[in-house]
Amino acid sequence: MKAAVLYGPEDLRVEERPRPEPGPGEVLVRVAASGICSSDVHRIRAADVPHLPVVPGHEFAGVVIETGDDVETDIGTRVAVYPLLWCGSCPSCRRQTYECCERYSYHGSRTDGGMAQFVVTRAANVVPLPQGVSDEEGAMTEPAAVGLHALNRAELKEGETVVVIGAGTIGLVAAQIARARGAGVVVLLDVLKEKLEIARQFGFEKTVLSDVHDVVDRVKGLLGGELPQVVIEAVGRPATYNLAVEMADRSARVVWMGNISEDLTVPQNRVSSILRKQLSIVGTWNSNPVVPENEWAAVHAMVANKQVDLSPLISHRITLDDLPDAIAMMAEKREPYEKVMVTFSS
Repeated sequence: MKAAVLYGPEDLRVEERPRPEPGPGEVLVRVAASGICSSDVHRIRAADVPHLPVVPGHEFAGVVIETGDDVETDIGTRVAVYPLLWCGSCPSCRRQTYECCERYSYHGSRTDGGMAQFVVTRAANVVPLPQGVSDEEGAMTEPAAVGLHALNRAELKEGETVVVIGAGTIGLVAAQIARARGAGVVVLLDVLKEKLEIARQFGFEKTVLSDVHDVVDRVKGLLGGELPQVVIEAVGRPATYNLAVEMADRSARVVWMGNISEDLTVPQNRVSSILRKQLSIVGTWNSNPVVPENEWAAVHAMVANKQVDLSPLISHRITLDDLPDAIAMMAEKREPYEKVMVTFSS
């Protein structure tokens, strides 16, 4: 089979490898589509993985073509693959908060992922794709479910106002899900005008450039003179972490979602405002395919029912051979992009 294999920093090779075989409790998936996450770009450029070599890619979908023993999944089932392989025995797993597993493995970093024609995974980690959800949309289940998980962590209530900081793929999906879940008003912020133009194409007319000096006042103006009750940070920078806290209303919930790559300093007066406003600040990580709802199946239902539109977020479609060049393009920001999708011929 053909696979993209990471051997070291910026050393990604597309080569032939033996096709893996499923063991007990496992299935062999023929990959149909695999999305590139911004974390993949960093992982590949820096070789920031627990071991090498490894096949990257944690956003993928395909069809089950072979099963091991003790597997009920039918051959021919179209599936999305939940990339976090939980241990099943740690305290978090016993509570079914599998996304917080203490001894997890992970497709694309700790074990081989979706940038290959075939992948072996556990049968417990495949989520069937219903009619009305394409293979590419299935590959986008992972980032979409991350957005849904963030809103579940925020305990969003119908009619509440929501600000999403960051109009990248996950931010735009989170905004769509907030709207589908009954948010009163959704405002999107980003530092790039092009990103906000994409947001408006999805029907989000209330947008603000996040680097203007009066950004909080502008958001307040869009919300009828009030501040938001839910703020989702989907960028991962100290400035936007602080901005999320600054613009939150009293008794609001702030969700820090973006993976931060620098130290965060919170000024004393902002800490005081957290106390005086009685803010709830929660972290969010990954998603959960089991409880309190199957967030992956919930995403599929929203896509099938046209409440969430994922396909327009795909800005580039490439082949596996194009992957090294696509990673360089994304790292160097040579051109605007949202989701870059690797597609595989059957």
